[in-house]
Amino acid sequence: MTERVKLQTISSELLPELLALQVGEAQQHFVKPIARVLDELSVQQTAHLILANKQVVGFFVIDTQYPYQAELPLQQSVLLRSFFVASQFQGEGYGYAAGAQLRAYVADLNPSFQHLSLTVNCRNNGAQALYKKCGFVDSEKLYNGGPAGPQHLYFLDL
Repeated sequence: MTERVKLQTISSELLPELLALQVGEAQQHFVKPIARVLDELSVQQTAHLILANKQVVGFFVIDTQYPYQAELPLQQSVLLRSFFVASQFQGEGYGYAAGAQLRAYVADLNPSFQHLSLTVNCRNNGAQALYKKCGFVDSEKLYNGGPAGPQHLYFLDL
């Protein structure tokens, strides 16, 4: 089933389906509501969908402005933000299938970038395990400015 997982940039016809997605209650501390994320997108950020069998099951943002040089100096890094699979689709392997495609997907979007980085809350053990399974490396550096507390800085070479 997970072989039918596809990543793509957001499209207007799939926006209603995307806005209907919800994160699980335990994850609401770590991910903003989708409508808010979309409203706050900057010119450096692009929204992307996770599709399974042509149905929207998740979402993420790619940010070309890497803000963590002081904590983890990476040259030519893009940032993964707001990555999630909706609660009703969790446990199907979609998060892993999407995460495993990120290296190639982001390299195709931004050929000049060398790293994909992210922050993950220190209390979000499930997400940490998923990112590691997808090949991300824990830099063992912390970002202490997160809205829900300290965050690990992870990266993936592209």
